Amino acid sequence: MMVLDRSDVQESQAAGDLAERSESDLRILFVVDSLFPGLGGAESQAIKLAHALKAREINVEYLAPNVVKGSFEESELDGIPITLINYPHIRLLGSVVLMFKFGAFLIKHRNDYDCMHIHITRLLTATAGIVRPFSKMPIVTKISGFFEFEGGVLDQSKRFNPLNLLMRLAMRNVDYVQTISKQTQSKLLEAGFRQDQIALIPNGIDISQPASAMPDSNVFTIGYCGRLREVKGVHVLLDGFAKCLQDRNNADMRLVLAGSGTMEPQLRAQAEQLGITDKVEFLGLVKDTAEFYSSLDLYVQPSFAEGLPNSVIEAMHAARAVIASDIGGNNDLIEEGQSGHLFTAGDSDKLGELLGKCFDNQHDNLRMGNHGRVVIEEKFGMDSVIDQLIGVYSG
Repeated sequence: MMVLDRSDVQESQAAGDLAERSESDLRILFVVDSLFPGLGGAESQAIKLAHALKAREINVEYLAPNVVKGSFEESELDGIPITLINYPHIRLLGSVVLMFKFGAFLIKHRNDYDCMHIHITRLLTATAGIVRPFSKMPIVTKISGFFEFEGGVLDQSKRFNPLNLLMRLAMRNVDYVQTISKQTQSKLLEAGFRQDQIALIPNGIDISQPASAMPDSNVFTIGYCGRLREVKGVHVLLDGFAKCLQDRNNADMRLVLAGSGTMEPQLRAQAEQLGITDKVEFLGLVKDTAEFYSSLDLYVQPSFAEGLPNSVIEAMHAARAVIASDIGGNNDLIEEGQSGHLFTAGDSDKLGELLGKCFDNQHDNLRMGNHGRVVIEEKFGMDSVIDQLIGVYSG
């Protein structure tokens, strides 16, 4: 016979009460474990989800570490309350103070929220798991992408690293781990997470906007949008683009790169070395991404690791054909020859060949772009994603 102590009974009753409440009564705490507000994919998706929840009259608030003091000093972000936790920016000491303050916040506010949704799984997820027996607040944590794969909680080569070991132990108290791709789901199972602990819910997008018209230009425009970091493979894109230009006698095409990051100086130097600076434009951070995708004939995502890239979802929703590296996340979205093309990550020769193929068959790009938009509308609409998340929040 199973015996429940009083706290177990109370928590079980609370879970039942939560499941019976209307969705407009839900109170959700969005925890973003990074520089926030920020322009990364995980941060952008958190903001979109929060606004979609708010549109359904669900109460949502943000909480994030104050990574860069003075970068954001408002008490609200687009009408949604935000709490920033200050901590000393000193290696190790800062992490300890941040974890202590966050744990104290959860215990103090344990009756103010029905569930917390943590975006990016690292220190704050570990903290939430540690204090879960005291806060009693249900936890949903999201595996967002590269960080968790390389050096983070999903890096099997570092599973005995003290920090990763602590996180894995603490995550036993996490109610649900949201994964956004099939590859990440497999990695979670390999890392020892339970099947019933994993919620496969993709990133969502507002599908109400019509597809944008193709650009009225004689120059074939290829684009990339994201961080300029080595893992994103933009250096591979530059090599492939240069090979395509060489094979087609410097045809009328250009490459536009939206985003910023540590690799930008090296990428500019690489473009100069390849002799393609007149064909490559670095746009920096782009706030109106819809306008950016509408300016393209073709989108490329050459990454070495991804979660489920928002940029590919947005490009497909804009009805643009996509060339992407054949990795988890990308191949969850792209069906070879139907919505775009896949190539082995790092293979600039194959990428150059595919760029040339799309340049030569621009009518086929329209077919693939239209098919990709249908895929996004059917599987990644924000309403569908919110429905799934509400089911998880409600237990």
